[in-house]
Amino acid sequence: MAEQVRYPLWRKENIPAYVTIMAVWIVFSLVSAAVLSLMLAPAISWPVALGWALLTAMGGMAIMFGASALNLLKLRPGFERLSKGDPDPAIPGVWCPVLTMATKAAVELQQSLHGQHAARDTAPR
Repeated sequence: MAEQVRYPLWRKENIPAYVTIMAVWIVFSLVSAAVLSLMLAPAISWPVALGWALLTAMGGMAIMFGASALNLLKLRPGFERLSKGDPDPAIPGVWCPVLTMATKAAVELQQSLHGQHAARDTAPR
């Protein structure tokens, strides 16, 4: 029997987010192509400018996605230690501000839960 992934990357609930990102990609590419066309007119045609903009914008998005996936692999051992209650999980810093904020939130949550358990254990009975 195949193991079920608890947090799959592709879920139908995420379709609106995927559509939004694709719309942003297309709008950004259209604006970028228009600027490129204006700057290099008449040396470059609209279809060439649009193709270039679509490819380079998607390339940038792919780089960011790949970098985020690599950073998450780097963070995983620390999050596993955190989930086991390690008060200092030594989660490495990463360059991505979103992942840094998520890491900080996870560590603060663990510290808060640890503080709640400590207060409950020392409360008079």
